Amino acid sequence: MKIVRSTLMRAAGPALVAGLVATSLAAPAAAAPAPGSTAFRILGGLAGLQARAGVANTVTASVSGTHLRLSDTTGIAIGPGCTRVDATTADCGPVATVAWLTVALGDGNDSFDGTTAPVSAIVDAGTGTDSVTTNGKNDLIDVEDNAGGDSVNCGGGSDTVFADTADSVNANCETRF
Repeated sequence: MKIVRSTLMRAAGPALVAGLVATSLAAPAAAAPAPGSTAFRILGGLAGLQARAGVANTVTASVSGTHLRLSDTTGIAIGPGCTRVDATTADCGPVATVAWLTVALGDGNDSFDGTTAPVSAIVDAGTGTDSVTTNGKNDLIDVEDNAGGDSVNCGGGSDTVFADTADSVNANCETRF
């Protein structure tokens, strides 16, 4: 047994050293840019998207077949309850079982287009000059950031918008504060 052990040590020692040297000389991999947002689905009926700070997000909620798809042109990370379609799109399960879609755009000049997703949305546009378009459901939209310049189009439904006086809010948004 002692002979086998010493033979293995003599063989493994140089291989281990060679592996460490080769690894230390290898060029580091280029870091991929962090995705612009994270898609998630929790508690069964709540789907959402949280934008990363410092990114101007272009977000779309749509339906593919019977599933809710959330997309961000700046890239998307996959949170619980969603699966990756590609680098910019997440599949968040059957749209028929989504009670609410929450979207937090954060800072930056962002946009959200939910015209083809038949779900009620809660959208917090954050700061920046933002554009928000929702569908025919009952939506709650906040573009108030004390700056103005945002635009909101609510589609149908019974919608509530919190906006600055200098924001452009379409007449199809029934309640404005």
